[in-house]
Amino acid sequence: MKILMIGNGFDLEHELPTKYTQFLEFVTRFKYAYSSANSVPQRLYDIKDDYLKMIFENTECEDRVVALHVFTENNVWINHFEKVYKKHLANKQNWIDFESEISSVIQATDGLIKYYESIETGESKNENLEKYYKNRLANIINQSELKVENVKAYIPKLLCDLNKLIGALEIYIWDYVGNKELKYYNPDIEKVHPSKVFSFNYSDTYRKLYACNRKEIEYSFAHGMATNNIHFFSGKTDASKEEIENCIQQNAECNNMVLGIDEYLSEDRRSDEVEFIAFKKYYQRIYKKAGNEYKKWLQQIDEGVKAGRKEENTLYIFGHSLDVTDGDVLREFINHENLKTVIFYRNKEQLGQQIANLVKILKSDTVIKKVYGNNPTIIFQQQSKREKIEGSAFEITSDTMQLENIYRLSHFEARSLIEKIKSKIDQEDLTYFYSQKAVITLFDVMQKNGLAVMYITKLLEIARKLMRCDGLQEPEQFDEEYWAYQDYDNSFSCDPLTIKFVNTINLYNRKNFVASEMAMQSYDEQLLEYEKLIKSKEKIDKESYSAIINSIFYMFIDKYGDIEKLWNILLRISRGPGEEVAKDVLKELIENSDDELDIIRYNHLLQEIQMNEYFDIQAEEFEKNYEYEQDE
Repeated sequence: MKILMIGNGFDLEHELPTKYTQFLEFVTRFKYAYSSANSVPQRLYDIKDDYLKMIFENTECEDRVVALHVFTENNVWINHFEKVYKKHLANKQNWIDFESEISSVIQATDGLIKYYESIETGESKNENLEKYYKNRLANIINQSELKVENVKAYIPKLLCDLNKLIGALEIYIWDYVGNKELKYYNPDIEKVHPSKVFSFNYSDTYRKLYACNRKEIEYSFAHGMATNNIHFFSGKTDASKEEIENCIQQNAECNNMVLGIDEYLSEDRRSDEVEFIAFKKYYQRIYKKAGNEYKKWLQQIDEGVKAGRKEENTLYIFGHSLDVTDGDVLREFINHENLKTVIFYRNKEQLGQQIANLVKILKSDTVIKKVYGNNPTIIFQQQSKREKIEGSAFEITSDTMQLENIYRLSHFEARSLIEKIKSKIDQEDLTYFYSQKAVITLFDVMQKNGLAVMYITKLLEIARKLMRCDGLQEPEQFDEEYWAYQDYDNSFSCDPLTIKFVNTINLYNRKNFVASEMAMQSYDEQLLEYEKLIKSKEKIDKESYSAIINSIFYMFIDKYGDIEKLWNILLRISRGPGEEVAKDVLKELIENSDDELDIIRYNHLLQEIQMNEYFDIQAEEFEKNYEYEQDE
């Protein structure tokens, strides 16, 4: 089993704007655009953000505008983050940690409530502690309102605005980040070919860029995944406050994204003090049913080992700092005795950070043993430099995946993609297509979109030209199951048209390999081999019979010898060593071939076999009748 674990560094490697600071900057631009659209519409032209221009100018995107406005207007968390971020920028620190800021506010709120309650029970005041808590809450609640009843009453507002923050973040990840053109790929990721993907991100970048075939990959999102929940706000431009609140609630119920804090209470207090439990990540994971699939994977590994399956199980970690906030999950994976771990690092600085964090999670003795022991199970590997998709062998992979998700592209992007693929097909650009497997995958996606029939002949021709065979090494034979997809009833199957396409390429590869192999022998040597086979009366299987047909057809092409003589040999083999398989093989060849001349030859041979069988039966009947008449 191969498991790929990815953190936010994975998205950043692909130049996606998934930092919290980039989200805050987007919110700032949105607020400006919203105020401009409602006061000075011409100022929209000053916005240097194509996405925002699109959603404000396109009436079909009205639900996005309404939802983003509802989620960001007077949101206490966003207002707090903006103030903190401005302070950071003033100190030349271009970062912000949402979870850390939320935790600071929640702990200060919890602490202030408990402090006020202790005063009410007769404990002495601690002005320094009170000042500390109030300073932490300065961006959240007015200082004049910091009374115990007000602070308690503010908790629902904090939770509601957290849900709204998550809603805004979901739109940003799903609609804004999700529609960014992916211009880079990483060769290390392309080579992994995982069966499972565990992601700490909200985005679905791996599936969008790398999972371009339909073979099932299982996914687990530790913090949930951004999806399209904005439909709740469709037609709500003039909605009442009650309707808007209902939309927010519906969105929160459907949203499975986790954005919260780690547990800060000591173990003896956790069961009793649950006022802020909804802000905690472990609660949200349980409530939203996010990110537990990986436990089943680890169980499957153990079951495989017990069953004696000799399978290498490897965890690949990419784009993750190994921060202790994800320590529980990381520990469960890396400490698994039947799982080797490969950790990718960008540079020496990140390597040092990862080692330090790993020591915090596993302790130094364990890390040393796993890295330097007799059987090391942790390997640090410097990641390859990312490469541009355009002009690379990965370009067709990217285009194929975009074609599969073409419904998410704008009209212009979708049209440009289709025109590009059409042009590459018409030009028979072999550098672009680069392999038969890539051609099959593109065809499979095209048939899903109803385009395959128009291009099947041209794509087959491209696949033929991409066959690499020197007569010594057999060309690849493709398994149709690679292109199997999960159907509505959870069964896996490959599209019938794709199956036929795969079989045609396999047949062509076999035929030309055998032909080139046979061409190395002299004509007389080949005929001698066939005569020996006929006299031996040994039965041959389907593959051998098919190879003989293809080699003799190759002789036709190169005008070897007497064609009538070759037909005679082929018929004798069909009636002798190949008798048990000949008709079935020929029927399959007729069904799968798209070469008109070959189809004519297959049919001719099949008719000759059937005609000879008919005459044999007639001869037997005549002989029986003759013997009967003689007896009379």
